[in-house]
Amino acid sequence: MDPRPADEIWNYQQIALGFNYRMTEMQATLGLSQLKRLDSYVTKRHELAKRYDELLTNTEVIAPYQHPDTYSAYHLYPILVCAENRAKTRRIIFDKLRANGIGVNIHYIPIHLQPFYTQRGFKRGDYIFAEDYFAATITIPLFPSLTEVQQKIVVNLIKGCLS
Repeated sequence: MDPRPADEIWNYQQIALGFNYRMTEMQATLGLSQLKRLDSYVTKRHELAKRYDELLTNTEVIAPYQHPDTYSAYHLYPILVCAENRAKTRRIIFDKLRANGIGVNIHYIPIHLQPFYTQRGFKRGDYIFAEDYFAATITIPLFPSLTEVQQKIVVNLIKGCLS
């Protein structure tokens, strides 16, 4: 278990508004080479997401919703913890998976709680639904080379935390 407080583990801050940075020619070349594999990566991510959906059925988590009129690239696979004490359970899941070498993360801190916006008067409680979602969501691994065995390990650890 990581000894740092929860908000230090997954904390990142927006101090100022960003800029429109331009990529280098080398980055563009790399990007073009990756585009050739994009369709196969997205197809594989869809297969993995479907398997997660099935493995997580009848648990106290909600899988990401995919509207039938849209097609996600499944860049992330955030699950919503629905256990009685959601924030505490999310932390337990986070720590358990990390302790087992599984790279989980927390996405995204509500923008109105970032320093840039709190300095402009926004505060906790302004957008309670975004805050509630953030407090109960954890992103589990989803990448093209993820195996079925690895997915089962992730889900079994999550289920162990929920029972």
